[in-house]
Amino acid sequence: MKIKKYFANNFIKVILIGVFAVLFTSCEETDNTLAPYVGSPKMSGLTIENKSFTPKITWVGGYVSAIGINKGPKAALDSTLVWLINKSGNGIKYPVKYGELQDGVQDLTTQFGGNHLTELLEDSIYTFWLMKEDVWSIVTTNPEKYIFADSNLTENYLVSGDTLKLSSSIYTQKIHNLDNYINLSGISTFGQLGTIQIIQTNISDNIEINWNVTQAGVTDQNIAAMGIVKGNQYAAANSIWEVYSEVEENGQPLYGKHNVIAAPVFSGDSLANTKIFVEYPERGLERNATYYVWIASKEWDGVGRIRATPYYAYATFNTR
Repeated sequence: MKIKKYFANNFIKVILIGVFAVLFTSCEETDNTLAPYVGSPKMSGLTIENKSFTPKITWVGGYVSAIGINKGPKAALDSTLVWLINKSGNGIKYPVKYGELQDGVQDLTTQFGGNHLTELLEDSIYTFWLMKEDVWSIVTTNPEKYIFADSNLTENYLVSGDTLKLSSSIYTQKIHNLDNYINLSGISTFGQLGTIQIIQTNISDNIEINWNVTQAGVTDQNIAAMGIVKGNQYAAANSIWEVYSEVEENGQPLYGKHNVIAAPVFSGDSLANTKIFVEYPERGLERNATYYVWIASKEWDGVGRIRATPYYAYATFNTR
């Protein structure tokens, strides 16, 4: 009985050691990116990181031999390339971060007439693609042909005119509109004080606000107060940013009575000699919304907000 118990206990220990070894190995694989799949599963699930100009790229289907990014809606080895990397033996592991080279990976962007960018550009369309080593030599001997994935191919590739069709089992691509931040449309400006220009920054969900004072008799281009309201007309309850000049006279602060704010202003800026009455949202402006920006000079009565109000102007715009 003791002998049976001894072997039983040791058998359990061996099983537990094996389980722990598998778990430990799995954790190490995860920490160093996923292991390649066995065989050749279909390439799919190409994913590009959001809110980044140097995005991480990941996919399903195992490691690959080449990754390319073209400016525009087509993949090809031509002058539209902004990034092309290669490593033989399907040696490129995921995820890949744009602009960073893993050990042994070569950057071949300029070899095919491309121009590497330090960062991808806002509001631009890019085609991201990747392939297995099986067709890399075919692609390099057919430069400037447009590359497409064809799920109906029974062979790895087919050359047809100016097109190179590749089997979706070893190639995948994705057209991606790099749109990290809000875009503006429908900008209209009104009011007696002057005109307002609203400019998207392409570096955040904030805006640049500029103006030109044109009201007769007003010679100062600076203003005394400004703000942003969510909606297409002023409503105090919908104000998301409100700033007034703050200057002391006889020991008492006066608000909105001195022209101390110079253009341009970026929404949410800290402005000298002003007091913030409504704090700007940390996230900036929202997508798919309408906003109302207003400005006023020191002569404004602090009440009127219609087009005919002297020393006051406003602009409306939409975000998307």
